[in-house]
Order: sequence, then structure tokens, then C-alpha cells
Amino acid sequence: MNAVVLDEWGGDLSVERVDRPEPGPGEVRVDVRACAVTRTIENAVQGGLADDPALTPRIPGHEFAGVVDAVGDGVSLDVGDRILAYFYLVCGACDHCRRGATNRCTEFEGWYGVNCDGAYAEYAVLPAANALPLPDGTDFAAGAVAADGLATPVHVCERTGVDDTDTVLVVGAAGRIGVHLSQLAALRGAHVVAADVAPERLAHVDDATPATVTPVDASSDDFVSRVHEATPYGTGPTVVVDTVGDVETLRDAFASMAMGGQVVSLTTHHDRVFDAQMKEYVVKEASFHGSRYATKDEVVRAARLFADGRIDPIVRRRVGLDEVPAVHRELRTGETFGTTVVEP
Repeated sequence: MNAVVLDEWGGDLSVERVDRPEPGPGEVRVDVRACAVTRTIENAVQGGLADDPALTPRIPGHEFAGVVDAVGDGVSLDVGDRILAYFYLVCGACDHCRRGATNRCTEFEGWYGVNCDGAYAEYAVLPAANALPLPDGTDFAAGAVAADGLATPVHVCERTGVDDTDTVLVVGAAGRIGVHLSQLAALRGAHVVAADVAPERLAHVDDATPATVTPVDASSDDFVSRVHEATPYGTGPTVVVDTVGDVETLRDAFASMAMGGQVVSLTTHHDRVFDAQMKEYVVKEASFHGSRYATKDEVVRAARLFADGRIDPIVRRRVGLDEVPAVHRELRTGETFGTTVVEP
């Protein structure tokens, strides 16, 4: 079969012929129908999640959906089942896993597509516990987006309790997380201020989100005042979600935030530090949250939001496996945004 292979962390991706994998006990083989090509995977390719040389060569890719093609011993799934994948390799037995908080597994075994081969391939082997049901009415590209691009926003909204009393500022709103978070927060009744840079990115936000979402140029010198102007009630956003990790923009977002506001960070840049005076947290009674992926339940809920038509899956481009290395080069240089899906 054809697959996209990484020989070493930080190296180049190449398309190669490899053996079709066989599922072992507790595993399924999936005919991959769609896999998102994303900055999270690019971060993994660069060694941002794990950089042990023993883990390469590696087939990346984790945000995917497909059809069960073969099953190993001890698996209750059937050939022909439609599934989407859960990113984290979790134990299923620790206190957090037993309570359903699988994203907080204390015996965490790594990431699919990093600690084991992933789904930039025609076929992929997946632990059966990571194969979640893809609802009827959800196409495979939407399933790939739901696996992370919408599941993460579902977790953010649960973590912060977003509702119709909120104004939500989304920093990096043209990205796959940002554009789906903007839709979801609006669906929950919040007013959404969607911040990004460059006219084409802001136009994408405007086209892909409801009329209640207000795009704002995050690169403008008067960003804070523009956010306040776009806030219909109160003195600024009550929830700020950072999907980019630009420290200066995050400081401006914090400055724009209303009393009692919450900041949520989704980024894992090792070399960036956000600092604000402690008194500013007290004066605003502000909260800062890290948000870690999503639970299995939230991934399934994300797919149902697409299946029910309550949120639109936004896919800007569909490519073949041979185009994946070029898309990653574009991701590396910031030349692309939104969601690209590979359909092997």
C-alpha cells in the first residue's frame, strides 16, 4: 500500500510503498477514507510531541475516519463498521479513564501517529478502544474533522461553560479549531469575536461562520479597541481562546477581557511564556486554563453535531497521499490555513 513516511523527527515526508499492516489482538485495521492534514501533525513531525529516534521511521496522521477492514482477536467491532479515531493512547483503567476523562489518563501511553503508525496511508491499524462510532449521515471528511477539529472546541466549551451570557474571543479563527469553535460557541448562544490576520483569512472566517460571528483583524494596532467595539454587552470578552500561541496577541487579548473572564490556551509551544501581573488576575478575577484535547465522549458528540447539521464541517481542500508532503511544507511556512483532508 501507499503511505506517507517520516524517516526522522524534523525530517522530510515521503510517499512510499509499505506492507499493509495486520491487526493484532485488540486491534482493527481500517480502510482510511479521510485524514486531516493539520498543524498538530506538523508539530508531531517536528518532534514536538515525542522525539525518541527509536519511534522512527513513522507513518504520521491521527485525525481520520474510515471503515473497519479486518479485526484482531478479542474485538467486538465488525468488518464494515464506520469509525473515527481517538488521538490519545490511554489505559482505560486509571481513575480518570474510569470516570470518562480519558484526556487526563494518568497512565498515558502516547499519541496515535507518534508512538505507533498513523493514518497517512491507505490502511491503518488502530486499537479497537480508539475506534469510535461514526454516525450515519456524517461523511468521512467530516468524521476526520470531528476527531479533533470539532472535538477540541467541544471540550473547550465544556471546560469554560460557554453559553448565551458570553462573548467569546477566538484567536486564530481561520484555523480548523478556530472556525469550528466559532460555530460551536455561536450555536451555544454566545456572541463570537473571531480574530485572525490577513484579508483572505478573515474572509474565510466570514464565509464559514454564522452572521452573529464578528471577524476582527488581530494584526491591527488598535486590536483591543476593535475587540471592545465588537463586544455587544459588557466591557470585553468573557472567554478568550488562544489557538495560536502568539504571546503579544495573547497579552492584548488578556487586556481586552472583561471582569471575571477566562483565558484558554490550546498551544504547547515549549519556548513561549505568557506572563501577566498577578494583581491583574485578582483585579479582573480572571482564570487561565489549559485545555487538553477531548474525551472519547466529546469526540462522538462532535461527530453527531455534524451528522445533525447543527455545525458545518469546513474543509478547504482535498488532496491525495502524494500531495501530503507539499501541504506540510505549506504548513511549515504558514502558507495555508483551515482544514486540508487527504483521501487515500
